[in-house]
Amino acid sequence: MLFHMFEVANFADKLSEQMLQYPVSVKQLSENINVSYSTIYNFLKGRYKQPNTEIFFRLIEYFQCSADYMLGLVEFPVECATYYPPLRIYGQRIKELLKARKTTQLQFIEDLHISSNLAYTWISDKALPTIEYLIKLSHYFDMSVDMFIQ
Repeated sequence: MLFHMFEVANFADKLSEQMLQYPVSVKQLSENINVSYSTIYNFLKGRYKQPNTEIFFRLIEYFQCSADYMLGLVEFPVECATYYPPLRIYGQRIKELLKARKTTQLQFIEDLHISSNLAYTWISDKALPTIEYLIKLSHYFDMSVDMFIQ
């Protein structure tokens, strides 16, 4: 199974588009989502590899936009879509999806080529998946990132 790789330039473009559409300055955005000015600036310049999951969630909540669009997984934002804030707890969600797929946690670990420790941190809600893993998990469960995080 091939996974979409996160593209830094694409994220910078999407963030810039959202800021122009909203409209909001770097300073205003940084204050509104409680992230440093330099962090937002570096995202826009493509200097950071990717935002962490918490910052990404703050951005999509602030702009009330699609995670899939911000990640460049869909070309156009979904018009008229109902926005739901992303979940912060994934353990139960992953367990339910595994059960629906009739997949064991061991098979899940093997399929995604992850450590049992990493799977444990997600399933026990000790850590959120990174952006890359949100994409991989959504592909694994055959759904959009938006569907996976809501």
